[in-house]
Amino acid sequence: MKTVIIPANFSNESLNVAETFVRNTKEETHIIFTHLFHVPDDIQDLLFSNYRKREYDLVPEEFWRECKILKDLYSDRLMTIKIEFFYGNKLAAFKNFLEFHEVDVIAYSESMGVPKLGKSSMDAVPVIKKSGLPLVDTDLIGESAFTGLQSTR
Repeated sequence: MKTVIIPANFSNESLNVAETFVRNTKEETHIIFTHLFHVPDDIQDLLFSNYRKREYDLVPEEFWRECKILKDLYSDRLMTIKIEFFYGNKLAAFKNFLEFHEVDVIAYSESMGVPKLGKSSMDAVPVIKKSGLPLVDTDLIGESAFTGLQSTR
């Protein structure tokens, strides 16, 4: 069983990464869509910010519907789909986030990247490349992007 994190902006491109990954694996898979946000350095921003209350407003209703369709389509191997947000400025915190969610691999699209949702969004691609986890660039699926990825559980 694999747990896959997909850095997402909750668009069709994010769903394409998930669909490509699941379509090309035989293992039971858990998908976690995530978006990375900076934590403000200014104490005023920390005290008076309400961005954590609004993050789920950034996920369109259509995205949830498409996730349900994806889960139904691949019900034999796609066990769960979740959305979790990461808040932090340090790589160590991101690694803790990945460990907490027992992530085995990160899937993304190098050509599409992960567009930001707002001014507090982080550029996810450089962070995930430093995470130490296996990466699957779904742009390369036809070029055996899954080579060497074996179940770790």
